[in-house]
Amino acid sequence: ERVAGSALPLPLREHAMTGIMQYFPGWGGVGPAVFLPLLGFALFFLELLAIVIPEAGMFLRKYGRRHRLTGLLHLIFLIFGIFNILLDIIPPLAYDVTLSLLGTALALSAAFDFRTAHSKQRVKNPASGALEDTTIVTFDEMLEHSFYQGLNVVQVLFLHLTPLLSSPLLRAAAALLATSPWLLRGYFPVHSFSANYSKQGQDPRTLVAILYRLKKYQYLLYKHVLLHGLNASVAVRATALGSRHSFRLYWLALNTAYVMEFFLQSLVRKGALSQGRMLRMNQALMLVSTAAALQVVVEVVPAAAVASLLLNLVHRHHEMVNFCVVLCVTFAVTGVR
Repeated sequence: ERVAGSALPLPLREHAMTGIMQYFPGWGGVGPAVFLPLLGFALFFLELLAIVIPEAGMFLRKYGRRHRLTGLLHLIFLIFGIFNILLDIIPPLAYDVTLSLLGTALALSAAFDFRTAHSKQRVKNPASGALEDTTIVTFDEMLEHSFYQGLNVVQVLFLHLTPLLSSPLLRAAAALLATSPWLLRGYFPVHSFSANYSKQGQDPRTLVAILYRLKKYQYLLYKHVLLHGLNASVAVRATALGSRHSFRLYWLALNTAYVMEFFLQSLVRKGALSQGRMLRMNQALMLVSTAAALQVVVEVVPAAAVASLLLNLVHRHHEMVNFCVVLCVTFAVTGVR
């Protein structure tokens, strides 16, 4: 028997596909919902490499060399992540933690390698953000960014290890521990994100203003659904997410989105990338990152996300207290498991 449109007999074709799946152990479990965003990331990185490879010498320059080499290693590790999801070369926990540590090192090296040149005394930006071609990322902005990168390290350890705990009380304690870095938030600079699209005299209908507003919404999705909401849900349900392709794709997306806005803007300032193309690449990245994130959103108890958002509106800057309430709400709605 032959399959229509195929020269191979059906048994031989099935045997060939089985061989392929055995050679690529992860591939067989990657459905269209994961594969299509993953393909989007692959296309994004192919375009990025076409821009970066002719400018590869920028990674070896003496000024800021620590940051440049860290950035090169981080970029290679991000691209490797696509293959790792498909082929399971490195265990998910080891890859996810290493990627987050590299992101933290990248943010800190950017802050301190360019501290003098990018200080607030020398750089006068109208707001934070890196979508305008005239903006220079400041020391304070990268220091703030390093807080969120460090938060990634803590969260991914929590998400991988907490489901191994059988006691709900231990999982709740682990969730509180994972939230505790917010106690240090006041020691890091704080920038108003809305200032990027509400500056005096700015047309709110420009593409840059619209993208900043969308990024604000993405941040709200991240903080209340994929951070506090997800942590509370995993603590209550003991959901083992770490080895799932959907989560691994999301973690790759989050870490890519965290650094690419800054890197693409650096390429614009260097003259290697046009402003229009940079904005288009940011739009593509936002699209595939959101598609990846939505696959993890379904693991979040809706009441946890809603409680986190409401508490942020009425009781801001009290993350630990708010998360305790979110955790209690999640237990009340879901029950102890």
